[in-house]
Amino acid sequence: MSEATTQPTMQPFVAVGPNGGHRLDRGARERATSGPAARWRPAPAAPRRIAVVPAYNEEATVFDVLARLDAHPSVDEVVIVDDGSTDNTRAEILRYMAAHPGHRVQLVAFDRNRGMSAAYEAAFRAIGERVARGELAADDLILTVDADGQHDPALLDHLIQIVQDENLAALVAERDLKGSGYTRYKRLGNWLMSAWATLWAGRHWRDVESGFRIFRVGPLLDALQYYKGWKYSETVEVAVILSRLGYQVRNDVTVPVPVFRSRTRLFDVAVDLWSMPAAWWRVTWLRRPPPGIGRRTAITLPLLALVPLALVLLLVASKRVFLGTDSINVYIHVWYLKDQLIDHLRFPVRAAPLDGGRAVALPYGGAVWVLAALLFAFVQEWAVTWTFVLGVVLLPWAAGVARRVLRDPWLLLLFLINPFYVDAIFSFQYAFVWSAVFFFLFVAALDQRRWIWAAVLGWLAAGTHPIMGLPPVVLYLGWSALRRRTPWHVGAALVVGIGAALLPLLWLTLQTPAVGENDLKTIVLSVADVVVRRGTILAVPFAFAAWQAQVRRWWRPLAATIAAGLVVNAVFANGFLGFAQGSYTGIVRTSRDIYRPFVASGLFEPGARYRVLAPNEREDGLYYLARHGAVLTSELFTESMFKRSFTLPEYTCFLRAKRVDFVVVERDYFRQYHTNEQQLLDTLHALDLAQPLYHDPHGRYTVYDVIAAAESGRDTGGQVQVCFR
Repeated sequence: MSEATTQPTMQPFVAVGPNGGHRLDRGARERATSGPAARWRPAPAAPRRIAVVPAYNEEATVFDVLARLDAHPSVDEVVIVDDGSTDNTRAEILRYMAAHPGHRVQLVAFDRNRGMSAAYEAAFRAIGERVARGELAADDLILTVDADGQHDPALLDHLIQIVQDENLAALVAERDLKGSGYTRYKRLGNWLMSAWATLWAGRHWRDVESGFRIFRVGPLLDALQYYKGWKYSETVEVAVILSRLGYQVRNDVTVPVPVFRSRTRLFDVAVDLWSMPAAWWRVTWLRRPPPGIGRRTAITLPLLALVPLALVLLLVASKRVFLGTDSINVYIHVWYLKDQLIDHLRFPVRAAPLDGGRAVALPYGGAVWVLAALLFAFVQEWAVTWTFVLGVVLLPWAAGVARRVLRDPWLLLLFLINPFYVDAIFSFQYAFVWSAVFFFLFVAALDQRRWIWAAVLGWLAAGTHPIMGLPPVVLYLGWSALRRRTPWHVGAALVVGIGAALLPLLWLTLQTPAVGENDLKTIVLSVADVVVRRGTILAVPFAFAAWQAQVRRWWRPLAATIAAGLVVNAVFANGFLGFAQGSYTGIVRTSRDIYRPFVASGLFEPGARYRVLAPNEREDGLYYLARHGAVLTSELFTESMFKRSFTLPEYTCFLRAKRVDFVVVERDYFRQYHTNEQQLLDTLHALDLAQPLYHDPHGRYTVYDVIAAAESGRDTGGQVQVCFR
């Protein structure tokens, strides 16, 4: 890049940057900027006003634009950037400058076209150097005007007055595109672009592409710390950055557009669409990184964590039936609730397809299962998948509502890479995820003394997952009362009210057969496992709020420890070391009704009771069998599946207690669970007490008729635990 002027110029360039402009060194940038929005204040003296005009192939209009700006009483200087024009634009600029000697008009020239963004950046950073040298102040104004004549300099006085009267950091004029003859296509494109900007800026934008703007120098130079710029993206990038930095900006002052000009190409649109989230990303992660995190690391490190997490959520959302440790339990309950609520217009207490009809239709899940059941009528299994993904997305948001410390993106990142949060996604912890969402919103409502909302949300949290929802609600109520945030009488009323409303749901939970069929030790260990793992997700926001400074100071070793925990948890959760049984392969597996050939064979008996031995996280066969009319002999809780070895008397007793008619053995079951049930079935077959009824043509499973074996077993009155005494 070179300069070509007939008069002395600003000498702005210290080091050439990738866009043809220059970069300030760190010290100069700190001297040139006024800091974030909280520290910037307008100076009382009248500011100096500098017009910045980018020009590319504007030979027909640039002379007149310069003349009008140079003569304007509200303009102290004009900086025009010739963006490598291939026509006579530069000659016209030089002609004007020769005819009007002095220092009011200054030229910055590019040898080749670099784009409007590079032109603006070169001028802005040159102004930043002048601020660093003390020639300009942070409160001075930059006026951006296009060289094609579509901006009327006569309006500058009005716009400047608004900026001064309201102490604005920036004013971006809204162009009257409709009144100025722009096509509907162009207006629609502008509306869509502004709507996209609104999403990333966090404030409403009406015309984000407008180049008719007034900036305070300080906030603009602050924004340049997060600016990249390519082609025509400068306007949209700066709009998003200033908004995200918290500066006061207006975009609702409408101005006419005397000249219709549009050089927009689809490629430029794509660049702008990408530039806005990229600008948001830079502000988010560069604004306040933890100690020891450099600029490049601050940009790339969150990508390494969040992109895989987002990909996982997209893959989960793409599955009509997601195969996770606890997913099929949800699908089958929600399907049955839909069948009863929508198809038969009744609210069920028991789930007829599960545990011989003894299972509870709502052992937990509460309102969200009912909501998913209503949606199931319209979108089938997608209702379960998509509401789960929605809960996963809302969980960190709700945590940030409860404790504002999680609005710090670096602390939120630690929350998101929590191994147990990630595991909750893969294992499809539907009820817990929604219970946690409701709990965090309950905390926020209680802190804001919105008692009715607190009661409703507390009930939803506890009713959706009693084990993980009720204790935190009670504990936080007690803590809030002790800290005098919640009056004791209000806390007592909430406990009584929530408890009374929960009684029906708690009664249903206790009626779950899995509770009665297992000893106290099994139940306690199961609950303890859930509480320890899922409890960390609930505890993290409160721990971060209590030790925010320490967490930020030790962010790097904490992040490394958590990342190592992710790896260890993935190894354990996938059963590689025999510590647990499961896998994270549900995101790539596709659920299929492998039992359809058996159902169509004529050997399938609807209403009969089936014990199905399926690998963990591939239990979708139970769901499809139930939909075909089978009655399963167990619930889909680990504790009620009895994936264990038996003695022969125990096994026949178990078959009778569960009233099993058929045992379905999937080939891959014994690869995961090393039990002796296949040997027992072979023994019963040799004793003529069990018969292979159906062999899958693809060798995936075998169906055994065990009615005779069940009838030979000891009569326990349906009490399974008697078989193991």
